Amino acid sequence: MSPAAARLRRPLLLRAHARTLATVTAWGAYVGAFAAGAPQSPSPSSPLEPASLDAPARITLPLAAGARILAVGAGVRHALVATTDNFSDAPAHTQLLGFGLNRRGQLGSAAAAPPTELVSSTVPGRVLQIACGREHSALLTRSPGRGQRTTVMTCGANAHGQLGHAATTTAAAEPPGGSWRPVAALDALMLAGEAAAKVQCGLDHTLVLTTHGRVFAMGWGADGQLGAGPAATADACVPVLVHGLPRPIRDISASTDFALAIDTAGALYYWGNAEYGQAMTGARIDQVLAPIRAHLAPAPVVAIAAAGTLALAVAGADRSLYVCGYGALGLGPERTATLEPLCIASLGAVDRIWATTDRCLALDAAGRIHSWGLANAAGRLGLSSSHSAHERALPVNVFAPQPLPIDPADIDPDLVALGNDIALIAKNSTAE
Repeated sequence: MSPAAARLRRPLLLRAHARTLATVTAWGAYVGAFAAGAPQSPSPSSPLEPASLDAPARITLPLAAGARILAVGAGVRHALVATTDNFSDAPAHTQLLGFGLNRRGQLGSAAAAPPTELVSSTVPGRVLQIACGREHSALLTRSPGRGQRTTVMTCGANAHGQLGHAATTTAAAEPPGGSWRPVAALDALMLAGEAAAKVQCGLDHTLVLTTHGRVFAMGWGADGQLGAGPAATADACVPVLVHGLPRPIRDISASTDFALAIDTAGALYYWGNAEYGQAMTGARIDQVLAPIRAHLAPAPVVAIAAAGTLALAVAGADRSLYVCGYGALGLGPERTATLEPLCIASLGAVDRIWATTDRCLALDAAGRIHSWGLANAAGRLGLSSSHSAHERALPVNVFAPQPLPIDPADIDPDLVALGNDIALIAKNSTAE
């Protein structure tokens, strides 16, 4: 069973008589609006960076008493938190709280609100996962009732067809995207007994992994990010099957314009934009239009994270982290480019990884979160050097992993979201 399929069957661990204590730790743009007493960055020159936190801090969201957090997601400039106060494994509905930019309704509502105000929406059933792109969002949900069917729902921008709703794919004719809608065309493509198991958002495209190990894509295809075939660069406004994967896929990752996938044997595949040498082929390739096997000697590959200019993979029995591409690779300021995967030895064994655009997070075997990346605007790396408003000096670029001041007890690896300028880490605890 793939990890994605296993998550669909994960049993509910909270007992009905236990009291849930849900916490959210955050840093980056906008989140300072929800953090009482936390030091915020100085007034920015850009209106896109109000109320930012340059170090991790607890934020307060209006959750119902005893509510638990089901999923978190973050995109380029928006974030979503799914919550319910129903202890059932299949609640009748889930509430979504969103903040950040909402120009295309990517928060699940067409409501006009400042980015530092919460926008609420509701979807049927239980939200299993959230993925966010540039100006669109996607959910994996489980319906209430006996059938408990999984559904992919999307909202937001659809200029390239990334919502999968078969709408006109020209920006001028783009319909309003401010409400959650199921991707009905995906259901028609499912085989007997097959269901959606994981969803990922690139900047302007969406990927769906199924329980049968197939991968579907929709949205922008100019750089081959749909993996639709050797000559396919057109957008797709309904899901299309990723072309030529030789074995069933167990995991996928995307955040910008390329994708990574692991098959059931632990082999690694790549498709999409590869101009920074991040495809692990030993060469720069402008576009990879159909999946290719990536060259990573340690096996098997057990975790992946696709950024914008680099690719990360955890591989081998020692769970070492490997990187390939360009930018803040995690190898120090002396090494900012590689066409072959190199080990980030300073981290040792790595349990989980996350990446987007030009920043990364890694969870080591001791439960500590490490951060590195470029352009620390709005405190996006969470690495301020001081908590004093008068003494803070933000590092501009961080080329090697640095531990964040987050208690491992406050981290649930399944409730981590890394967006371009926003990061969220949630945890549900119980008290008798």
